[in-house]
Amino acid sequence: MLIFNYLSESFLLFDTGSNGKVLLHNIEKLGVDILEIKKVIISHNHIEHSGGLNDLYNKNNNLEIYVPKENLNLFRKKYSKSIVYAVSELQEIDKNIYLTGQLGTYLKEQALFLKTQSNELIVIVGCCHPGLEEIISIGKNIANIKGIFGGFHNQRNFSCLSEMKIIGACHCTQHLDLIKKRFPEEFREIHVGDSLHF
Repeated sequence: MLIFNYLSESFLLFDTGSNGKVLLHNIEKLGVDILEIKKVIISHNHIEHSGGLNDLYNKNNNLEIYVPKENLNLFRKKYSKSIVYAVSELQEIDKNIYLTGQLGTYLKEQALFLKTQSNELIVIVGCCHPGLEEIISIGKNIANIKGIFGGFHNQRNFSCLSEMKIIGACHCTQHLDLIKKRFPEEFREIHVGDSLHF
């Protein structure tokens, strides 16, 4: 997900997809110069979330790359011309943009929080391997949560979504029909190329 932060007037990229050629094509289609992307956040080290980074790095290595702490050495070695940060706890990485830091037990993952002008949070997740509840509880320490976008892999308990105004479940979410049925007004279909403004 390509994010433009109006406060810092900068582009951030949350995950890269698995195919770098597709990533670069889509960025170009949006009319964004690849060199304008300064920060890349990798939710977790699965190919469908980090596989496109190599092609982006080959075109623009002037990057800050934020990874879960356990992935630091791997990414520093592979992307040595960029600055790679290990995120171990809640951290603001840009104006009103926060990372949860490394979460989970068997598979380490991080999520992103965008604080809107109305002082609400939008949660961006990769796969939610650590669990929706854990990610949302961290966000509530910053502000009320307006919505969530991303994959809800293997999640079955959606009660923590009851206060959301927007639910953009996609990617690896296995129970889309259940979410649509339970939250018909809040659910939003998400597609490649969609533009969201908060």
